[in-house]
Amino acid sequence: MKKIVALVLALAMVLSLASFAQAEGGKVISLFLGGGTPLSMDPALNSASAGSNIIRSAFAGLTGFQYDANGNPQMAPELAESYEVSEDGLTYSFVLREGLKWSDGTDCTASQIKASWERAASAELGADYGFLYDVISRNDDGSLAIDVDDAARTFVVHLPQPCAYFLDLCAFVPFYPVRVDLADNEGIWATNPETYVGLGAFKMTKYAVDDVIVFEKNPYYWNADAVKLDGLNFYLSEDNTAILTAYENNTVQYIQSISSSEFERLNSTYPGELEFYPTQGTYYILFNVHKDLSPEAKQLTVQEQSKARFALGQLINRYEVVTYVTKGGEVQATGFFPKGLADGLNSDVRSAEGYGVWYEGTNEPSDVNPDLTKDQVEALQTLIDLGYPCTGTIEGGDLQFTDFPSIEFAFNNSGNNAAIIQYVQETWNQFGITGVVNQEAWATLQTKLKAGDAEAARMGWIADFNDVVNFLEIFISASGNNYPRLGRDIGDYTRNSEVTKDAGKGAYWGENGDKTWAEAYDALVDAVKAATDPTERAKLAAEAEKVLMATGGVNPLYYYTTAQMLKPNVHDVIRLATGDVIWTYADID
Repeated sequence: MKKIVALVLALAMVLSLASFAQAEGGKVISLFLGGGTPLSMDPALNSASAGSNIIRSAFAGLTGFQYDANGNPQMAPELAESYEVSEDGLTYSFVLREGLKWSDGTDCTASQIKASWERAASAELGADYGFLYDVISRNDDGSLAIDVDDAARTFVVHLPQPCAYFLDLCAFVPFYPVRVDLADNEGIWATNPETYVGLGAFKMTKYAVDDVIVFEKNPYYWNADAVKLDGLNFYLSEDNTAILTAYENNTVQYIQSISSSEFERLNSTYPGELEFYPTQGTYYILFNVHKDLSPEAKQLTVQEQSKARFALGQLINRYEVVTYVTKGGEVQATGFFPKGLADGLNSDVRSAEGYGVWYEGTNEPSDVNPDLTKDQVEALQTLIDLGYPCTGTIEGGDLQFTDFPSIEFAFNNSGNNAAIIQYVQETWNQFGITGVVNQEAWATLQTKLKAGDAEAARMGWIADFNDVVNFLEIFISASGNNYPRLGRDIGDYTRNSEVTKDAGKGAYWGENGDKTWAEAYDALVDAVKAATDPTERAKLAAEAEKVLMATGGVNPLYYYTTAQMLKPNVHDVIRLATGDVIWTYADID
């Protein structure tokens, strides 16, 4: 009966989508990115890739992406018609395009763009990505060191030190200008088509939670003559069945969030339409460091609990995850930095000398017990040595921990998340470790994580641009995306012990476990950002990754590919290795 009801609901959804898409008329592309309704549609407040991909339709940066002569995406001037970089790399001088207008037809000035950047960087807004603006110098009054001349259309940015990825930042969503006079600090403005005024190729006409966000072509876009589409429908759902049904019924032209159980059938039924696009990203499990993992009979130190967290992650067979669960060409993780990420010296840090390697025995049978991997045996021995009571033995294959605290594990049901979390839960249960799994809507889960009110969760991070600093800055103390709470206070979490109440802020980190997170990690990240010698920069980045991995707060499982389906009659969609999909110049036959 439940299956019949689900099919009826899916069909009803498809029929409603079909009637809506037909009502739009013209060249309209409809799509699902998965993940449901974004937590925020404000360019400065959003920190999720699905939200970013929608925001890119209505807003734009000083730089952006276009196809080159060979059909490859490349960085290009966008709102700026040109730019120059000083010889010392400390000054970026942009000239804005003449006649630049907002989507409501009003003129856009350099002063407005500066005001937008000031807002995004402000403590009052408290944006997760606000720290990215730290690459810009500050005036004595705390304002950003940016000189503007509206008449000359110039926008001159001063940096305290060279930043190799500054032009990439200008093409990144948190740097997209917004109308400050229309915006509020809660992001409510970004749900109203009348105030959602941007500089992108499309403008919002409808916003409906858990339904659809509709855009139509923006006639005031600086390059409107090159925009072939009349509109975009971004449908919002976390239901993989409904998403796939809509694609197979030709209601939508593009989807992400596809269950791996469908891959074989889809490849056979729609040859060439299912793609596994290489993506610079890492899928990982995180643990809140304020959660006390001590057995009842023994209080573990914060440093010992780091070892326990790492062991929990080490128990997971990453080879089995990518081979039998995700099945989309993902690569099993050996560290937090994903394969193909650059550091200014090496084009792929995972194969570079000096970087650490973890989970080396993820699929190698152990000599102690061939039914277990080398990593699993090492993890079990670590937990035994830490004092967790158990019955049975590793050699006998019947080892069960009898006093391991249960862990509340949260996830959002998108893509393969449910299957992955079930695999993790079953792995832990095999050894007497209980994971209490709670499924949450993506927006709800993000809210809990930001408040610190989660013990463990699945998470993914996809590069904003191709540099290690992207992945390092997630976990600096000031980052709103630092969900393990490293260097952060306890937030709303209440199930801590006396020992772990200050785990985030105390001096428990670094090689000797006696530094604050700011001393052990933030300082390294600052040094990476300031380094001008590529060799020294790579060394610092490798050291920072080792400090992070030692906390056990982050346990990488695999490096991403993005499973997606695109109808053969859709062309010129810009897809980046960062996972971004840009529809500005797309066309449909």
